[in-house]
Amino acid sequence: MGDIADIRIVPACCLCSAVLLLVFAMIAVPVSFKSMEQGRQSVVLNWMSQEISNEVKTEPGVSFVGFGNYLIEFPETFQAVYFIQDGRGVNPAPVEELFKPVVKGPIRARSADGLEMLISISFQWKLRPASLVQLYDILGEDLYKDEFVRFARAAVIEACSFFTADQYFTQRSTITTKMLEVMQTNFNKPNDGLSLEISGLQLREVDLPDDFDAEIANTQEQMQEVEVGKAERQEQIIVQEAAIEVALQKVEEKIKGARGQAARVQIQNEATITQLMLVQDKQAQANAAILQQFAGDAQPFERLFSVMEIRALDDHAPDKLTVSM
Repeated sequence: MGDIADIRIVPACCLCSAVLLLVFAMIAVPVSFKSMEQGRQSVVLNWMSQEISNEVKTEPGVSFVGFGNYLIEFPETFQAVYFIQDGRGVNPAPVEELFKPVVKGPIRARSADGLEMLISISFQWKLRPASLVQLYDILGEDLYKDEFVRFARAAVIEACSFFTADQYFTQRSTITTKMLEVMQTNFNKPNDGLSLEISGLQLREVDLPDDFDAEIANTQEQMQEVEVGKAERQEQIIVQEAAIEVALQKVEEKIKGARGQAARVQIQNEATITQLMLVQDKQAQANAAILQQFAGDAQPFERLFSVMEIRALDDHAPDKLTVSM
């Protein structure tokens, strides 16, 4: 009878173990799968060793992580950091803590010429999957945003030291580019387990001391007056150049007129000289002929004068002759 009882007890124990195993499987299998939504990336934490695996999950959906293990999630999309005076309206819609933007006050920095100022900026950051394991080992899942704020402040303070205070009014784009460059350098240190993608940095406000602002405004006003003076001077230069051009044209016209008048006078003189030469030549020829007629007389000049008197009388009208007796 004892053997029969033992035989019956053994199957009962096996059945109980099987039931317990089935119940465990029903509980363990579901909890060994975890789901991850879109816009997230994660690392797997082992609940027994409290260590994470080297695998980084980036695909959304359900995946097997092992019994009791769970996912530590990080944002996969770009996140915002603001260093501004008033954070109202930065994130009007409620979002999960994982995606909540970081909002801090303006950064106190100094310019290259030692002037203290408050800088308001914003930028976007994105975690690279390859850096998640080291990032978690160093900062865990909660402290990394605070460290990012510290790195960003250091980058802005460093970038501000390259520019004088007045350049923040005239070279904002250059300063923004420099800030982004320094920020990218500070957030990309693979050897230290830090590798982020930084983009979209905006230099929002630069708050300088009131006295400096007043002097800058005065300087801007004076510079505008200088520009107005330059414009007026250029206008006067243009007017004077136009007047000089008109005067040169008038001088050119007078020169051309004088040259034409000189040419006309020269032609008239040449014509007069030619005519006089012809008259004198004819007269010389006539005188030579007359002298030849009286060349044989004993008194040639007296004879010539007598003939000239007779000719003069013949040439005058008889009614106008006056004869002196």
